[in-house]
Amino acid sequence: MSTGRAVVIGAGTAGLVAARVLAGHFEAVTVIERDTLPNTPTPRSGVPQGHHVHGLLALGAEVLECFFPGLRAELAEAGAPVWDWGEGLCAVLPKGTPPPVPMGMPIQAFSRPLLEHVLRRRVAALEPVTLRDGLAVTGLRTAGPGSVTGVRVMGAEGEDEIAADLVVDASGRSSHLPRWLAGLGLPSPRTTTVDARIGYASRTYLYPEGQSRPPWMGLLEPLRAPDFHKGCYAIQIENNTLHVTLHGAGGTPLPHGDDDFLAYAQTLRGPIAETIAVLPPASPVRRYARTVNRKTAYHRLPRWPEGLIALGDSVCTFNPAYGQGMTVAALEARLLEQMLRSKRTRTPLDEQSFQKRLARITAFSWLMATTPDRAWEQSQPTWHVKAANAFMDRLIDTVPHDPRLYTTFSRLFHMTAGPLALADPRLLSRVLIGPRPGRNPRTPTA
Repeated sequence: MSTGRAVVIGAGTAGLVAARVLAGHFEAVTVIERDTLPNTPTPRSGVPQGHHVHGLLALGAEVLECFFPGLRAELAEAGAPVWDWGEGLCAVLPKGTPPPVPMGMPIQAFSRPLLEHVLRRRVAALEPVTLRDGLAVTGLRTAGPGSVTGVRVMGAEGEDEIAADLVVDASGRSSHLPRWLAGLGLPSPRTTTVDARIGYASRTYLYPEGQSRPPWMGLLEPLRAPDFHKGCYAIQIENNTLHVTLHGAGGTPLPHGDDDFLAYAQTLRGPIAETIAVLPPASPVRRYARTVNRKTAYHRLPRWPEGLIALGDSVCTFNPAYGQGMTVAALEARLLEQMLRSKRTRTPLDEQSFQKRLARITAFSWLMATTPDRAWEQSQPTWHVKAANAFMDRLIDTVPHDPRLYTTFSRLFHMTAGPLALADPRLLSRVLIGPRPGRNPRTPTA
């Protein structure tokens, strides 16, 4: 039963998927975006990380396909390749590179602007949805400290108010929600940050006609404290393009231009340097350093206003190196759908309960991102952080020698399996024993 009006702040991935859900439950859904939205799949200023490699985990792809049937085919028609993670990934790990293993885990590679363009077009076509760009939300419209009734906005025509029965903050890392809640007399929520001081430098390369391509679809060389402070992630995406992001942890200086980009790549152990050395660049080098993990504990506030929820990076942001953000946003939208469907007719959404359940969704992804990142922080890590990293290091060191463990870890990484997948005594014993001697992992090639 569709009733009332909803407002979504932010037209990024989280906001668009939330709008898709709300369109099935509200008579009108207004998506408000500060940027002027492009009509083509091009980066925009409000998403500076859009210039860098993005990954959609397998679970996230499944959820988005449910919300947007035919999405994978539409992206493929736009040139986004689909490949099996186990067969198409070259993972240059500290103790070697796993050989190709069919996993039945389809992955699709695309640029962030292409995904947002397709999602935005799909959402804008929904009858209840209106996209309003070039409009900044300046505050909440309220009917007392316990109730949000819309938003205040500022655009080219001046200030205005938009009434709503539900406001969704999906404005991302730049969210002003803590300040707005303080204006309602609510206490400041606790914020936790973990900063590995990781930076990115990215650019794209073209495959000229007739140019041979590497045998891999994706190349991953991860960071690991304290020894591996440089890495990369490269994927083949739409428009016959190779998208390359070089990583540096712990404040490692990043390249700025053509010569030092290749020089940086040549310091890595994998084949990225010899791959890009023969390709013409299709973009300048772009850098990004806002990679701090940040979690805001809205779920612990003793009071929460009616008519307001927050999701996506507005609540919990992850180091983008782990590729979790878009998938977690999709899972949060699925939670919203479940709660809206389960509510009794004319009974409002329990907003505080939503924030508590959302916190449970983000808990495991937060642990997966912050455990290795804490090892880069200058302060002495606690014993349990040391123990967790020691276990993960042993696991990753064993992966090149054990196809079954590689498959299990990949499913854990892509969130299609939970942490209990590693509780299998046979797999656990393999991790504890560590890499088997006498097995030489393959050497990666371009």
